[in-house]
Formats: sequence, structure tokens, C-alpha cells
Amino acid sequence: MDAMSILTARSALLRSALITALLAPVSVAFVAAQDHNGHIGHGHAQWHETFYKDLKIPGSKTSCCNLSDCRPTKVRTNGDHYEIMKDGRWIKVQHDKIVKITAPDGGAHICAPDSQVGRFEPDYVFCIVMPLES
Repeated sequence: MDAMSILTARSALLRSALITALLAPVSVAFVAAQDHNGHIGHGHAQWHETFYKDLKIPGSKTSCCNLSDCRPTKVRTNGDHYEIMKDGRWIKVQHDKIVKITAPDGGAHICAPDSQVGRFEPDYVFCIVMPLES
């Protein structure tokens, strides 16, 4: 292999590495944004062992987590109250459902059954972890 071929090959590798480095954060941010709409099962596996499995329903010794119902989500203020995203829609935060703990990522998390199943009311929540800025 001559010097020109080596430079061409090296240039192609550097170009590929640069493109990968530039696009990777974009794809990670896109996936993270999708996971924070509070949809059942989304993001659960990432936090189960290190965080969700130890959450308790406020005022009880019962777990908030049933192997798939906790997930990262979003919170917003609406007038005089907070709302949390559950299964892609905003619901009012009930203060008695807030666990007084900070999540490892500092974000909002919800533990709640699937809104579509019917065993519980669509807005039912086991517990909520509020983000640091709330």
C-alpha cells in the first residue's frame, strides 16, 4: 500500500468517526425525549434495579413498582398546581402521591398502571417523584 492509499484510508476513517461522534448525541437526545412522555414501560428497565424497586407508596410499606409501571416523565405547572405526563397526557399531581426522594437523574418519574387497561381509573397513580427544580 502506498502513502497516498494510506492517507485516503485514514481520511475516510476520520470522516466516519467524526460523523458518528456528531450524530450519536442527536440520536440519544431523540430517544430520551421520546421516553419522557410517561408511557407505560418506557425507561423502566434503566432505573428498576437502582431506583424504582425501592420506592414505596407514601404512607405505606407497599412498593410503587410492579416490574413495568414506573417510568421517567415530565412535570409542568398549571395555575396553582403541578401536572405530570402519564401515558402521553397531562394529569394533576396529587400531593399525597409524592415520594419525598430525589431521583438519580434529578428528573420526574411516575409509577402508575397503564391508562388503557381498565383495572384502575385512567388517572390513577401509585407514586410520583418530582424533579429537583419543583
